Amino acid sequence: MKLRINCMQCFQEQGHPSIEFQPVEIRDDGLYESTCKKGHTTLTVIQEQKFEVLFDFGAMALIDGYPREAVTSIAASLERFYEFYVTVICLKYDMDITDFKAAWKHVAAQSERQFGAYIFSYLIDHQGKEPPVIDNNKPALDGVSKGNTLTWKEFRNAVVHKGYIPSISETLAYSNIVYLHLNDLIDDLKTRSSEYIQKATFHHLARAHETVNGKVVSTMSIPTLISLIRAEKPAESFEESLKSITEYKKWLHHV
Repeated sequence: MKLRINCMQCFQEQGHPSIEFQPVEIRDDGLYESTCKKGHTTLTVIQEQKFEVLFDFGAMALIDGYPREAVTSIAASLERFYEFYVTVICLKYDMDITDFKAAWKHVAAQSERQFGAYIFSYLIDHQGKEPPVIDNNKPALDGVSKGNTLTWKEFRNAVVHKGYIPSISETLAYSNIVYLHLNDLIDDLKTRSSEYIQKATFHHLARAHETVNGKVVSTMSIPTLISLIRAEKPAESFEESLKSITEYKKWLHHV
């Protein structure tokens, strides 16, 4: 999977975007170095958070016929969103980002502790209101009674840890639980903590400047199904959101 990077130095020199794009492999750190035909070497940082990119990995895996890989990516997206949520709330309550990163190292390898951090961050920010949790949510599956249906947590663990191979219909149903949960929490963050979403994004982008070494640094945003910056309302369901994925894939990936 690759992104297409446009040379911003060419943009500055020409006064308009170049028609040339450099294909780069998607990286874990979201930082992309590329060299255009004119020899400009630039560093591009993707504005989207990891959870946004991971959710799209899951959606694309499902479109390509890999439901098990879709579930693992979407489950990872949810975990990384909880980290982002805790980051935003800590910034909101005046915690220094350096102190946050130092503290997070103690829970970075334990997803249950990260989930606990989300629970109490939500509790503090909402003054005791019970946090939304989807672990015990069950979808409506054709031909399966509710009593025999796995919860989201049981389903995720079966796929991730026990090698269970889900059907397309199961994957759609369970992914929709996560999709709606993420959008609800993002909407809540935008309503209550938009300033601190921007601060978290600033710290996310600032990583590029720490490794610049004289290179031109540009910022790029990509369209994602789960989005912090999209102004319009998201699709009402995960399945509905997938309708736009074919053209999106053509834009996103250099084929």
